[in-house]
Amino acid sequence: MDETPLLTMTKSRIVGEQPVISKESQALFETLSGLCSFHSCEDLASFLFTDMFRNLVGEGEPWIIFEIGVYKDHTKTIESIPVHDGITLADGAMTGGISGNVTVVKSQAECTETLSFWHNYVTNE
Repeated sequence: MDETPLLTMTKSRIVGEQPVISKESQALFETLSGLCSFHSCEDLASFLFTDMFRNLVGEGEPWIIFEIGVYKDHTKTIESIPVHDGITLADGAMTGGISGNVTVVKSQAECTETLSFWHNYVTNE
């Protein structure tokens, strides 16, 4: 079996005032400041909907943007912006892998489906 990760995620930039966060969230923030890899779209989607991740990003206005990329081709990326009711996925390169180039996913299943479609689309062009 191929053990190469499928996707990567890292902190892209801070776009607002960082809320006061717990020690656990600070540790996660520091981890996400480096390149994290995920073996499947399901792995990444399930992580984005964990309480641990939601506690880090908070319920208020988005203050942090993450970059999700194809592990084998770091030029293929989308932005992940945690919002109070889900995750905004934005395809700045406008590859066509995300309908309308921006979508808000509100569940782990929807996130998995969107990431899978985008990943397959950009790796098969």
